[in-house]
Amino acid sequence: MRLFYRQFFPLALVFGWLALPITAAAQNTFFSEQVAVADRGSAELSRAAREGLTRLLIKVSGNEAILDEAAFREAVGSAQEHVLLYSYREDEAGDVVFLEFDDAFVRSLFRDESVPYWEQRRPPVVVWVAMDEPFSRRFAARSDDVDLLVPSIERFEARGVEARFPLLDLTDAATVPVNALWTRDFDQIRQGSRRYGSEHSLVGRWIDLSDGSKLVDWYYVGPGGEMHKQMRLSDLDGIWDVGVDLAVDAMRDSLAVTLQQFEVSDAIAVTVRGVSSFADYRAVSTVFKQLAELVELRIDSVGQDTLTYRVVGVSSAEEVARLIPSRSGLRVQSATNRAQLDLTWESIQ
Repeated sequence: MRLFYRQFFPLALVFGWLALPITAAAQNTFFSEQVAVADRGSAELSRAAREGLTRLLIKVSGNEAILDEAAFREAVGSAQEHVLLYSYREDEAGDVVFLEFDDAFVRSLFRDESVPYWEQRRPPVVVWVAMDEPFSRRFAARSDDVDLLVPSIERFEARGVEARFPLLDLTDAATVPVNALWTRDFDQIRQGSRRYGSEHSLVGRWIDLSDGSKLVDWYYVGPGGEMHKQMRLSDLDGIWDVGVDLAVDAMRDSLAVTLQQFEVSDAIAVTVRGVSSFADYRAVSTVFKQLAELVELRIDSVGQDTLTYRVVGVSSAEEVARLIPSRSGLRVQSATNRAQLDLTWESIQ
């Protein structure tokens, strides 16, 4: 992204206050993968690069069928060309190679192919699982049901989403009693998940059947609605595959954007109201700078309490809104007009 400032706060310009402090950025591992290798030879490195890039493309797209697209298959075929850095280390199972891929190449691939891109600042998902046992119903807890819950962590990580589990303490018991899952009281579930910093939940109701299989109802509970799948399976991995896919696919569909070529993309006006001080200006600017790798933007105007940005690189105001990080202090007022997004700065809550 390139930032172009058309108008500035006059005093800030005079005294140089617009220079933001530079801090060391935390290492970004979103575009990196770790792959087990049989040896440290060139052939095995090439294979690991293909496996690593396949994982990365699935994570970035949120789509396990991404290699059905010819351009993505071709990219995997030449995966080693897109490795920026690699290093080996040894763990208990043997050698692994850490691969850092070219993030600019990955974004350009999605932009060129107009395939939905799910950027890395993703909300977590809170996992609530209730067990129907012979004499009671209870929540599955990480302290007591490790073997049951651990497979979900690995699957969510592979799709680029953090799974969080409730503490199941007195606060949770008051907010989300176990029967809330059985009565499908989704408002209680939403309230309980907000405690863990998310508007997204995966809810499971498990019943053990006499033949050893499980009857499972999965619900994805999001800010805009719910989705449901029911199954009868005995395989734990298969059960989690369905649940994780349900949640991640729903999150992707509501959060991913389609990147467009800058030369053909229409400009979108983004108006931010409530910017009443220089501290507000700095904070809002910091939020928008986080979009730097995905869109081009510039400040078109600075009013008494209003900033107006011009954004290029995505298809609509709704997609710009999707890129605004949650809990950023910016609240969407209106995105009904494709070319106009209205935001209000409310500071960070």
